[in-house]
Order: sequence, then structure tokens, then C-alpha cells
Amino acid sequence: MAKDWGVISMIRPVFDSKKYSAAFLVIAMLSVLGYSYLLFNSSLNLSLPKIVLGLNIYSLIVSVLISVLLALSLVMNAFVFKRGIAKGGKLGFGAVAATIIPSGLCCTSVIPAILAALGASTPTVIGITGVLQGPFATYEPLFLAISIGLLVISIILTGRSISKCCRVSK
Repeated sequence: MAKDWGVISMIRPVFDSKKYSAAFLVIAMLSVLGYSYLLFNSSLNLSLPKIVLGLNIYSLIVSVLISVLLALSLVMNAFVFKRGIAKGGKLGFGAVAATIIPSGLCCTSVIPAILAALGASTPTVIGITGVLQGPFATYEPLFLAISIGLLVISIILTGRSISKCCRVSK
């Protein structure tokens, strides 16, 4: 019998449970709101008219895509953890961190707040913030693409563990 690595066999066991389906929807909706806030001042959001939540089409697509992938990755990892399934890849946490950190450091008040909490003076905060946030803003599309790629890999690795363990009847 050939191994079935199809998307349905990876995801269906997770969504057979109403609690995982509900968790997915809640996480995805909250993530869309969070990413809408983070991407509002993004370099992706500078051109084109705003259509929803103050985002242009590019930022909206990225926000929804990352949110759905993030929610799916988190729910699948929770399913694997709860069931005690031996997991082949340890990329889940790294993928989640990679989706949150670059967007949280670019164009938000995170870096100035950290500098202020460390006791930096106002001129120092003003002078250093742009230097620290500049690379994140410049390479933000690349960071977002890498985040999407890591989430997809995380879902595939976690899905393989699920499909090995929990076969779906056809």
C-alpha cells in the first residue's frame, strides 16, 4: 500500500474534533486582526488603495495567509502533543517565532519600548530605533516569504506524523 501524504490525510484527523476546529477559527481570526495591526504601517501597505482593515490587497493577502497557516500549524502541533504522537520535525516553534518576530520589530513601538525599558534616553531611543528597525523594514517582504515557507514546512512535517499515526478511512 502506497503512503498517502495528501493534505486531506494530514489535516482531517485534526478537524474531526470540534474543539480543534473551533481553536483553528479563533486563532486564525485573532491572528488576522494582529497581523492587520502589524502590517498597517508595513512597506507592503504603502501603495494601492486600502480595502479592508486599513490594508491594501497585498497586505491583506499576506495577513490572511500567514494567519491561516499559523493557526493550522498551532492546532496541528497541539493535536500531535495531546495525542503523544512522535513528531519527526521540531520546526513548529521556530516557524511560529519566525512569523511573529520580524513583523513585530518592523514599524511598531516594540524596539523603542525595549530601549526605554533598558533605560535609554529619549535622544538615544530616537537615534537607535531607525537603525534597528531599518533592516526589518527593508527586507520585510523577504522575512514574510521566509515565514510563510517555514509555516508550510512545519505543517508538512507535523502532517506526516499525523498521517502515519491516524489513518483516515475513505
